Parts: sequence; C-alpha cells; structure tokens
Amino acid sequence: MLTQLFSNYLLNEKLLKPEQLKNLLDLQKSIHVRLGELAVNSGFMTKDNVDEVHKTQYRIDKKFGELSIDMSLLNEEQLELLLFEQESKDMLVRQAILDKNYMTLTEFEQALDNYKMSYSISNEDFNFLINENLDEIIYKFYNFDSCSYGAIYKKYFSLLLKNIIRFVDSDFRPIEIMPIDEYEFNYIASQKINGDFELYICISADQKTLLEFAKRYTEENLDENDGYTQESIGEFLNLVNGIFIVNMSENNTELQLNPQEMHSKGVLTNLTEAYRIPIVFSFGKVDFIISKSTPIIE
Repeated sequence: MLTQLFSNYLLNEKLLKPEQLKNLLDLQKSIHVRLGELAVNSGFMTKDNVDEVHKTQYRIDKKFGELSIDMSLLNEEQLELLLFEQESKDMLVRQAILDKNYMTLTEFEQALDNYKMSYSISNEDFNFLINENLDEIIYKFYNFDSCSYGAIYKKYFSLLLKNIIRFVDSDFRPIEIMPIDEYEFNYIASQKINGDFELYICISADQKTLLEFAKRYTEENLDENDGYTQESIGEFLNLVNGIFIVNMSENNTELQLNPQEMHSKGVLTNLTEAYRIPIVFSFGKVDFIISKSTPIIE
C-alpha cells in the first residue's frame, strides 16, 4: 500500500509520467505474492489451511498472519520469515525506479524526504509503515479531521481497504479524498447503517468497472451487468459493513444494517459531511461514498 501511495505522490509531483507509473504498478502486481501463497510454497501451510483462514476473515477483521497464528496454523517464527520474503519482493519496485532511469538516486532520496515532510513522517514511522500497518497508513494519509465523524470514517476506510485487498484485488491506488455535497452516478450499490449513529455507504462506477469488480469478488466468470452482478456488489458492501458493526459492538456501539439497494443514473443530494473516496484499479476507477446521513436520490 505504501508503494502505491508514494508512486501516486511522484505522479502528482510530475516526477513520474503516467506510463512509468503504470509500468511500476504492473511490475508490483507481477512480483507481489500474497502471504497465503508464500505459506503454501514454503510448506508451512496447505491450500486447505489458507482457505480456512480466508473464510474466517469474512467474519473477523484480522490480518492473514495474525489469524493463522490464532488458529495454530503458523507460528511466529514462520510468519516473520514469510513477511521478510514478501517485503523483499516489494523492495524490487523501488529499485526498478532507479534501474529504469525514471529517477536518479539523488532525485529519489529528495522526493522521499519531501514525501515524509509533507505527511509529517519520521524515519521510524516510515519503517513502521513499510510493514503495511494499514490503520497507521490511513491515519497518516487521509484527513477526515474537519468532520464530526472523522474518527469513525477512518476506522471504516481502513476496514474497507483491508477487505478490498483480501477479497477483490491488491493492485490499486487510493487517490485523494474529496468532500462532497452531491454526487452524480451511473450505477451505485448503497447501504444504510443505523443505531447509535447513522452512516450511508455507496459503491459507484461505470458498468464495465462494476462488472470486473464483481468478477474478482465472486471469483466467477460473469459477462454482463445483470441482477446477479449487482447483487454481488451489494454483497461486498454488506460484508464490509457487517464486519464494521461487529467491530463497533466490541466498543459498546450498537448498529444495524438496512438491506442493500441498487440505483442507476441519478444524483445523490443532501449529503452530510460526505466524502468521495476514489480508488483506481487496473480495470477502472471505483468511487466509495460515505455520509453521516441518508441522501435524497434524484
């Protein structure tokens, strides 16, 4: 995740060209191996063990390695070896920036220093973030501080990204969040959370992108944006929101889920403290909308 964020920073600062960024992200996708795959390749776990952990992640918000230890499928020494191997592969992306002559070492180090300064990241913090602590990455890079639900939004967004990585695709770039009062859409799946507080969550994209998102989530060869595809998008939303309300209940906050809804061609209005959270995948851009109240759909 930190690699995607830093690469996006280089693009925004015009230190990388769009085609160079695409090459780097394609490289990352080709060499990045999920922890479960590494565990099987290393002989530490079987494929059935990995599937068992993945199924448990549908109910419990924990990292693969942490759950594997809880379930006595890995020990801490084995996990440490796997994480080191995974990090070593990701380091190849940073090396590729230099090997492909996209930047000199001096330019790269200067850009990295400026990046740390922009987000108030110490060297110690940076080393910590390299280990993919997603909660800390969210708190460093995404600012919801101007709204009353800022802490809740950060918890939700962290959970959302974790589940995108687990169940959809790890090859994506989150880009800058934007406060909004209204939002025009082609297709959205939405769900309302209510109880001790209220949230309204949407997934929005064009038809082709939503179809590919659903294919990756269901791991099925879907070929049209029909009712099943739309239900699959809603089910992903329900999965994330279900884990979210379980997490909140552990803090004595009681919430309930309303049924998911699908809408096409419209505008969300009367949004309150709402944000658009764009995420760019290799197959298209998906917007996630979060608001503290239910909007009017026109």
